[in-house]
Amino acid sequence: MKPKPGCADALVEVFQRNQIIERALTVEGCHDVSVLTSEESVLVTATWTDAAAYQAWVDHPGRNVAYDELNALLSSELTDDTVGGLYEVALSGTSIEPEET
Repeated sequence: MKPKPGCADALVEVFQRNQIIERALTVEGCHDVSVLTSEESVLVTATWTDAAAYQAWVDHPGRNVAYDELNALLSSELTDDTVGGLYEVALSGTSIEPEET
């Protein structure tokens, strides 16, 4: 998403206030959601079991709960037809924190 100048932090606040991440995580097949920011953009990433699980989120009635608030902060409007790109995980890794002794 391309925020209007100086609005990236406000976009994150809209996600927090409207519990958008929490809503997505209630959809079966959603494993994780992250919101990443820079001065010029806000990137939302999520890991889904499959394309059908992501489609369930796209169709979820709570998905567009904050469009008016978000659109006030964005350079181009979100609509019900706005969807992210789908990627297959080719490689992945995690870090395991050592146990405290």
